[in-house]
Amino acid sequence: MTDACVAIIQQGARRNYIYARQLAEAGLLHSLITDAAWVEGRQSAITSIARRLNGKISSAVARRTIAGVPAERVHSSVLPNAAIILGRTLHEELVYPIADAALAARFPGALHGARIVLNYHGNGGALLDRAKARGAKIITDFIITPKYLEIERAEREGWPGWESNSTTPHVIEAYRRRMSKLVTLSDIYLCPSQTVARDLADLPGFDSSRVRLVPYGLSGVLMYSPQPIIGRVLFAGAAGLRKGLPYLAEAALMLKQRRPEIEVVVAGRATSLVRGRPETRALRFLGPLGRDAMAQEYARADVYCLPSLAEGSATSIFEAMANGLPTVTTKSSGSVVTDGVDGLIVPERDGAALAAAIERIVGDRQLRCQFSQSAWATSAQYDDVKCGRNFLEVVRALASQLGAG
Repeated sequence: MTDACVAIIQQGARRNYIYARQLAEAGLLHSLITDAAWVEGRQSAITSIARRLNGKISSAVARRTIAGVPAERVHSSVLPNAAIILGRTLHEELVYPIADAALAARFPGALHGARIVLNYHGNGGALLDRAKARGAKIITDFIITPKYLEIERAEREGWPGWESNSTTPHVIEAYRRRMSKLVTLSDIYLCPSQTVARDLADLPGFDSSRVRLVPYGLSGVLMYSPQPIIGRVLFAGAAGLRKGLPYLAEAALMLKQRRPEIEVVVAGRATSLVRGRPETRALRFLGPLGRDAMAQEYARADVYCLPSLAEGSATSIFEAMANGLPTVTTKSSGSVVTDGVDGLIVPERDGAALAAAIERIVGDRQLRCQFSQSAWATSAQYDDVKCGRNFLEVVRALASQLGAG
């Protein structure tokens, strides 16, 4: 099939624009509509100078550089980014619709000729409505459980003082309305995990026949030869309530008393509020790490732990498994970990269960070795090529219904 019939609307550089690249390689990409981004080899002179002068700008440009997609297919604008900056005082879920409106205003006719429109979690706003009205089919990649705001609110009430942000009932209701509209509008629900599909089912307008489970692939991970330090437990990601950090902190305190040789390190952004909590004193905070430093942390780790309460499918677990790390996690992480095969799945919000699972793996080196081998084998099943094939099968099946190609 060579009919370039699929348009993508994407805010941000999620997964390095992989869907656009895969569609372009298959001859199916109509266009990519996105916010601030640069096509590889076409960064402006001003941007090149800024990259040399400022490390943060250089990193941002690298992250938002689109490779493998023809320049004429890309429509990018900084207007959504400006909207987000201006709306900083608002909750992010109230700002995203404003950013989508800015994108729709900037490219009102960009979807002309597209028969399928793929979006990330509602990106596009009015563009999706217009496309649907013209008879286009809508595919939505639901990147996280639609209950994540409700989960955040419950955790903030249970752990006051850990986060400065608030999640009001008004924000939750506005988000729920947006998600309910999206499940009604969408012809296909791309779900990275059963967890997401399960929680979508609670929304009005949900249609189970539209669900397609398409796990994310392992994309562009830098890896070093593993040299695990026995007892070194790694957590990677934003150190917040949604990721289950208070329960990891509880586990770390227990382990410090029982097995002082076990150290729990946290790689990622952590606010001063979190760092200053007495409950987190047994955690070692590394702060945000660059790509190379993060790869080294995976190589040094003995066990990976992510006690998350709300995800789509945690990318960090794919990365950990690719590094041969046994993983301790929860069902809500949306991971491909199989309990007792390549890691251990524990109940949510249970520091004692986390501590016991970590202690079991660290203390049983034969079990740790078995889990490690299985983790490598499992991660090999989820590379970009295999997962991309599943994604393209979904798109082609929908296109065939339209007689496209």
